[in-house]
Order: sequence, then C-alpha cells, then structure tokens
Amino acid sequence: MAKNSIKNSFLIATNRDYPTHAKRVVDQLESFGALDNGEIVICCPFELNDKRIRFIKDLKSQNGNVAFNAAATESRGEYIYILCDDHYISNTIIHGDEFLSSPTFLYRKYKIASMTSGGPCYIGPIPNFPQTDFIPINIMSRFPFFTREMYIKYLNGYVFHPNFNICSHFADNYLSYFLAINNEPAVESSYIYLNPMPNTDYQDGSVEPYGGPERKYPTGYVESLAIYVDLCKNLNRGDPHVTVEK
Repeated sequence: MAKNSIKNSFLIATNRDYPTHAKRVVDQLESFGALDNGEIVICCPFELNDKRIRFIKDLKSQNGNVAFNAAATESRGEYIYILCDDHYISNTIIHGDEFLSSPTFLYRKYKIASMTSGGPCYIGPIPNFPQTDFIPINIMSRFPFFTREMYIKYLNGYVFHPNFNICSHFADNYLSYFLAINNEPAVESSYIYLNPMPNTDYQDGSVEPYGGPERKYPTGYVESLAIYVDLCKNLNRGDPHVTVEK
C-alpha cells in the first residue's frame, strides 16, 4: 500500500431513488469506517449531492455493467468492490483484502472473489437454451471484489465485458466463465455477505432463467444471452478477458 493511500474502492451503479437505495449502502459503509481509508464511487444518470461519495455521471444510461466500468475507471483503491444499490452489506466488507491474501489465493493468479448472498449461484447449461450446454457448471462471481492488479493486468481495465451493453444479464456469467476456463473458477467468500433489500425488484411478468409457461424473459435477456454464448465459444484458455481497445 506504499504508493496508494486509498485501500478500498466501493463501486455502486444506480438509477433508482437514492435515499431508498444506494444511500442506505453508503450509510452502512460510513458506519463501518469504510471512508477512513477508502472511497465510494457511484455512477448514476442524475446528480447526487452527497459529500461522502465520488459522483460519476452516467452519460450512457445503458445498464449497470457499463456504469460499473465507468466507475472502476475513476476508482483509486488497491481493492475494488462491486456493490448493488439494493443489497445491505456486512461490516466485514472493509476487510475483504484479508480473504484475497488468505491461503485460498496463495497459488491463484487471479485475485478475485465473490461476496455471498444466500448461497452460491452457478453458471452452466441454461434451461430452454441448448446452445449453452457446452458451458461447465461453476460458481458464479455475482458480487466480485478484486485487487487493482487483477483489474488492470487480467481484466484489461474492465469489470464486465463491454459487449454487454444491452442489459445487465450475463456479464457476471462471462466473467465467471473466463475464470473457469483458466482453471481458477470463482470462489465465494462467506466472510462478506449481502442481504437483499425488500421490495426492490421491478416485476414485469418475466421469469429468469426458465421464462415461465409463456417463455417471457426480461428485456434484452435473449440478446445478451447470444453475446454471452458467442464470447464463451470464442474464448480460449490464456486469452485476455477483453480484446477490444478502450
């Protein structure tokens, strides 16, 4: 930490009412002492008047993936955390670096883990979409946190692949596939847990991943699935996470 006085960067992408969503997470982080040696970076399409945060204007307003990438570009911490605006966090989050420095990562090149929320989710074959049958079952990195070296050297300066600009689906699947194909599948840290806030999801009748009896999926889901499958099919072990230029 000799060259960087900022230990942790906590990133939030939001387009929802600030007081009832992201601000609650900011309040928690402040109460945990996260601002003593860290920063909170929020990418949002509307102005936020909160001196505790670094505000990044979301000029594209495409989805959370794009906003997280924008926030990460402006972050300065040695450790980067991807936080949702609708999940409460545990006070252990300010010590996530201890997990990344634990024996679990002693022989791992990729210093990245996932926070947990109600047990792990998995990538793998998706019901009703046989084109995903080639994807092996592995833990999904739903709520990643990682070192700055991981972000710059191995993620090529992108938290999520920039091709996922239609909706927020499948960007974390692809990140997890990237880790798995390189023989370092995602691991979850039960040390840091997230709890969803009540009544925050917008209900449009869609059902993921099965689609329900009417095969109705969230807007952009099928299109993002095609991007996910194409990226995975063309990714070989040792390939960079992202090959496009920034």
